[in-house]
Amino acid sequence: MRGLHPAPMALLAAVLLSACGGGNASPDAADADETDGVDGDLFEPQPDIPVESPPDAPPDADAADLPPDEAEIPPDLPVDETPPPPASRFGIGLVGPGDTAQWDLAHNLDGDGGWVKLIFPGIDLALSSTPAEWTDAVAGVYARNMIAVIRMGPPWGDRHVRNQSDGDFAAYTQIAANYRMVAEAVLPGVPAGRPIWFEIHNEPNLCYEWTCHPGEAPPHADTPESWIHFQDVAREYACFLRDTAQALHAIGDERVRVANGGLSPGGAVTCQCDGDGWTGGITALEFIDAMAAGVPGIFGMIDGWATHSYPAGGLGYDFFTSYDSSGPGLHFFENELSRAAIDLPVLVTETGWTIDGDGHTWSREQVADFTVQAWNGVWLVHPSIAAVMPFMLQDAGWENFAWVAPDGTPYPVYDAVRALRCSLGFGPPC
Repeated sequence: MRGLHPAPMALLAAVLLSACGGGNASPDAADADETDGVDGDLFEPQPDIPVESPPDAPPDADAADLPPDEAEIPPDLPVDETPPPPASRFGIGLVGPGDTAQWDLAHNLDGDGGWVKLIFPGIDLALSSTPAEWTDAVAGVYARNMIAVIRMGPPWGDRHVRNQSDGDFAAYTQIAANYRMVAEAVLPGVPAGRPIWFEIHNEPNLCYEWTCHPGEAPPHADTPESWIHFQDVAREYACFLRDTAQALHAIGDERVRVANGGLSPGGAVTCQCDGDGWTGGITALEFIDAMAAGVPGIFGMIDGWATHSYPAGGLGYDFFTSYDSSGPGLHFFENELSRAAIDLPVLVTETGWTIDGDGHTWSREQVADFTVQAWNGVWLVHPSIAAVMPFMLQDAGWENFAWVAPDGTPYPVYDAVRALRCSLGFGPPC
């Protein structure tokens, strides 16, 4: 999706629109400017895309079938020795590192054991130390007995990640070292025995998230000069993911978990370097194929699969339709897992409804109703899903997606999901 405000929407990604050298194999939206919204072109149907039909969303589950295991947490144990709460899938996404008010809102929404997606923008070769607001954010999330998923990426407004390579767009060990620096800096805020997930970049299959300078793109048949083909982008991102995953795993800390950057369900075949031009006709599935061809074994180097499976009537188009017709989009991650030939825990790091998008307009109450149905019918019952972090909690630039108003007042979706979570026994607080 388009860039978030004030950051790119790497988040919002959901929506739309071989071999490399260097590094060693080892085992979670060009940004538009700060005021950009979702690029409507990305939501347009692409009738020539071959469609893999996902199963219909399962029927709503009875809440009685879903309660977590009961577990009492001894109140007097030191934080590092406090047993984790029962496994929960409830989470929410932020558009930055957040602040104390937003961490409190997230905890009130999702309770102990809930998940919070944070965004750390600004990792490049020039970064020499980890910003204090990042370490504070991680400590703040875990102080509230929640789990953090950190989307790590470049500065807002500069998506030339490929130019952070070691010089050949095929090895990224130097920038990977800075990713490791950030991870090591925030680890003191993570209690022993609790995981922290790192999602590496965002929607690299969108033109504005993996940009090239004119004259630097590899030549490719039927691709104009100063345009880049998705197969080259996929290979380069796979090299970047490989080297960054290796660097993070080399920390040797069992708390550290690595996920891919969630892909946009729709993608581009070619992208104009430093321009707005693009040609459509594929989904994230062809991008996954190209990643695997570029770096064989790449999907064995991560610990979980990050997905941006937004509700949609088709694969890569017709987003934000009603719940009853949203099965293809909500289940898109099944197609991704199949194409990547992996069986990993799934982190839904972006999903959810907007009150106005892709030709669909809904009331706040309808968004709440659709979201509760998605929790009961898909997110709580699918065996592959570990966590769901809808886009997004609170940000004036993405008000149509927000769960909380700029003044801190919860919208109906916030109250409805909190009530569902509490009714199932996840928490406190309730």
